[in-house]
Amino acid sequence: MKIMDIKYLRVLTLISLSAIVIFSCEEEKDDPVDTEVPTPVITSISPAEGYPGEEVMIMGENFNAEASLNLIEIDTAGVPLASVTPMSGNTTMLMFTRPNVSGVGVTINASLRVRNVEDPDEKVSESVAISLLPVFDIIYVNGLPKTKGGIAFDADGNLYVRGQDPADVYKITPDGEESYFGQTVWGEGEMHFGPDGYLYAAVVWGDYGIVRIPPGGGDYESWMPDIYVNNPFDFDWDSNGNMYIGTADGTIYRRLANTDNEVELLKSSGAWGSTMRLFNDELYWYTKNDSGSNGLFKAPVPAEGDTITASSITQILASEDYNPSGLAIDGMGNTYLMVGWGNSTLTRVTPQGAVENVWELPTENPNKAVWHNNKLYIAAGNQDSSVYVLHLGEEYGTGAVPQNTW
Repeated sequence: MKIMDIKYLRVLTLISLSAIVIFSCEEEKDDPVDTEVPTPVITSISPAEGYPGEEVMIMGENFNAEASLNLIEIDTAGVPLASVTPMSGNTTMLMFTRPNVSGVGVTINASLRVRNVEDPDEKVSESVAISLLPVFDIIYVNGLPKTKGGIAFDADGNLYVRGQDPADVYKITPDGEESYFGQTVWGEGEMHFGPDGYLYAAVVWGDYGIVRIPPGGGDYESWMPDIYVNNPFDFDWDSNGNMYIGTADGTIYRRLANTDNEVELLKSSGAWGSTMRLFNDELYWYTKNDSGSNGLFKAPVPAEGDTITASSITQILASEDYNPSGLAIDGMGNTYLMVGWGNSTLTRVTPQGAVENVWELPTENPNKAVWHNNKLYIAAGNQDSSVYVLHLGEEYGTGAVPQNTW
């Protein structure tokens, strides 16, 4: 073979090898190796039990770094209940708001898992247990035909409910155990536990005034006859042991601590206004059935010997639309009106005077109410022997938001 032919053959071989190498590199470049997305893992959830609106923290690993690309799925027995997008988080922590999926008085034990929705295979974690508590509950007081005579809590968290006629008082423990506690003469008025452990009750009509039941229960004892405070309806104590009493005609008195039925007039009557509350050293009351001046008012507690002056009164709400049979105040100063007599709407008035319809109660006569441990307890009144329990949360707006469910 000629030398020129040998050189030509060598060049052709080099060109062929180069083409093979280039083609192989292009094949490798066009077919990259897939990156494996790890499966999310849940190590803990806190709190595992709670109410709608409360925040929950999920701890674990392999979550999507972008919180919105994780999906929290909640189901029970394979039936989906809710899908929630976290409000914040990272690869090891997610925060979400517990949804409202519980029925009346029903705690749902469910399963929770986290899904990475960005991954083509949507990798999903193993399930962990979560309990969803009811935002609305009903307590039935079997011993009473009606729950119109007031509700109260003692220091141990036991609930006390009074009927109207008969004015029997029943005790319900946090575990739901019901027992007879005592009785008063007529159950039209509020009742509260005093600093001495006695259960005090207002008797609006007659000559009884305010009576009390001993800490161990039993029949009532006379305490402040009606001759000192006419037709008392509601009352409360300040931190110094002074008692504030609101009457059925809108008058407010103060009974100084360690005195024997001595009272001083704080606000004279002028219109029907039976509902009254003491909150943060201010007195709240509602004037009703007085055309032109209906509404919710408050005033600072006056010094001893002074009275509530016109200049010290703030009108929170001016309205002819409400005729409340009771009111309660939560920890943020929101006032709840139990608008009875054919109206089942639970109304909330903010400290700024905004009005919100919070809940439609299954009664046409919501009556007395009390705020206790982030819940509002409401007496059904003349309708039946129920007490309605509405969880509202530690802060305004984090629990039950204004809604209608009935």
